[in-house]
This record gives sequence, C-alpha cells and structure tokens, in this order.
Amino acid sequence: MLSRTIIVQTARVLGIGTATALASAALATPASAAALPVACSETALQNAINTANSTPGGDTLILAAGCTYRLTTELPAITSPIVINGNSDTITRQSGTFRILTVDGGSLDLRSAVITNGDATGSSVRNGAGGAIVVTGNGTLTVNSSLIRANHANFGGGISVFNGSQARVNATVVSGNSAAQNGGGLVSDGTLAVNATVVSGNQAGNTGGGIASIGTLTVTASTLLGNSAPNGGGGLANGVPAAPGGTSTVTASVISNNTSGGTNPGGIYNNMGTVNLRLSVVVANNPSNCLNSPTAVPGCIG
Repeated sequence: MLSRTIIVQTARVLGIGTATALASAALATPASAAALPVACSETALQNAINTANSTPGGDTLILAAGCTYRLTTELPAITSPIVINGNSDTITRQSGTFRILTVDGGSLDLRSAVITNGDATGSSVRNGAGGAIVVTGNGTLTVNSSLIRANHANFGGGISVFNGSQARVNATVVSGNSAAQNGGGLVSDGTLAVNATVVSGNQAGNTGGGIASIGTLTVTASTLLGNSAPNGGGGLANGVPAAPGGTSTVTASVISNNTSGGTNPGGIYNNMGTVNLRLSVVVANNPSNCLNSPTAVPGCIG
C-alpha cells in the first residue's frame, strides 16, 4: 500500500453559486452528539476541534452564523467523529501556506460551509495533498451542501482521499480549484462517491482536471463541466500515466466542455482501468470525448 501511495502521489505532477441551500434537513444535530457552539474566531474553531477530538463519542460544532473564519495556521487534524454545521459560513486561509481541514483517522461530516483558499503544499500531514480537505489514516469524510472553491495542492486541489479512506460529496459545488499534478478538483486512490454535485472550472497540471481516481469512484446525477488537464481527462481521469487502474462508474451524469492538450481526450482518460457509463452523456469535450484514451471507454463516442 505504501509503495503504491508514493507512486500515485509523485505521479500527480468560476463564480458558481454556493449549494448551501440544498439538503437543509441534513443540518439537524444528532440527538446523541454533544453540541458545541463556536464563536467567530480562528482560536475558537481550533479549540472546538481539539475539544471534540479529546472527548469520547461524536461532537457537533455549530459555527457562528454570518461568520468568515480567517485562518493564519492550520486547523488541528480531525481524529474523532465530528460534525461541522457550517451555517453557510466561510473558512478560508488568510496567510501562511496550509490546507483548511485534515481528517486523519477520524470522521468529518461537513455541512453547509464554504471552504476556500487552502494550499496544501505547506501542510504537515500528507504534504501537498488536498488543498481544502485531505482524508487519510482510514478516515471518513462526508460533505453536504457546501462549496469547495479556489483551493490549491500538488494533487487534489479541492479534496484528496488516500487509500483505505473514503469520502462522499453530496449536493456540493467543487469549483476553481487547481492541482500541479492530478485531480484539479478531486483526487482519490481510496473510495470516493460524488452525488448531485457540480465539478467545474478546475485545473490539473497533468491529468484529471475535474476528478482523478485510481481507486473506486462513483459519480451519480452530477456534472463535470469546463475542467482542464493537458495530458488527458479534462473531466475525468480513471488511472493516471504512472499509476494505472481504478474503477469508475458514472450514472445519470454529464461530462461536457472539458479540455485537454494535444490529442489527449478532454472528456474521459482511462489508463488500464474500468469505466462504466450508465445513462450518462459525454459530449462537446475538446479535442475529443474519449478518443486516444490509453484504454477504451465503452459507450463513449468521439
């Protein structure tokens, strides 16, 4: 697992409105969880995460309504079950170089929040992975009704999911993120599910402008639009040049107007993996939808 992870990581060389009004029912605080109101300050948020990590069971952090949490240092890694009710607040990096949220062996349920301006190239845990959020150590992430915008990393500009970990992204917008290598919006060698989500305007320096995966990926009722990657898979890369494989299942979704350089497919790039297209549309990608992919994508035309 370690060697595969190292290979993957070294190989990973728009003004869209927030979706926070969606799925409001998901914002209810579980009755069994401790509810911790978080005042509108960086210190209060750091202290709340540390408190939740140190107490048994799950905790719910309730952010102050109308707040922008401006960070100057990296937030503590999440190592226990934590829910963050975002109240449509923004958590952003004001100075320094670090990602916003790290899930390291714990579980995070992030609801109705804007996560922006993270830069994982200076982070202490999994340096360079996941500009907004990284999931590692067999951790679990669920993102509901949120906006992941304008974050940067070497791979996984928005979110990075490591082998053994899993993430679900629901009713969310992943927009304007960038990665120097693979996965401008999202990257995974674990398990990733993307549901009712828009992945748009993200950029990768290698493959997978929208999403890059060598793990297990499901994309359902989602749109991958206007993403770019020079070496293939402006929309989606299943497998990357130095790390083949992966299984991606795309259902009732649209992959459109994504771009790649040269003759590489702008829609879907598949490198010795399996891509299942079910009731989905792959159209108007440049220079092609799937043509010249190293491995053919059944059901993809042009």
